[in-house]
Amino acid sequence: MGKADCEEALDRLFEYIDHELPEDEVQRIGQHLKSCPPCETEHKINEKIKRLVNAAGSEVAPDDLRERVLATIRASHADH
Repeated sequence: MGKADCEEALDRLFEYIDHELPEDEVQRIGQHLKSCPPCETEHKINEKIKRLVNAAGSEVAPDDLRERVLATIRASHADH
């Protein structure tokens, strides 16, 4: 395990998390993460961030708030 292995694992981390890598690369990076505590820590942090962002993006603004925002935008465009 060398610096190049860490760099590659961290460079491909989002693809790994999103399951966008070929199986051989998933296996190789997964093995690296298991054997490299600093890279595994980064992996866990990034997975948590992704879960939080996905959860936050699922909330919908109430209809009255949405209408007020759209009305403000329309009024702003009408003034210009």
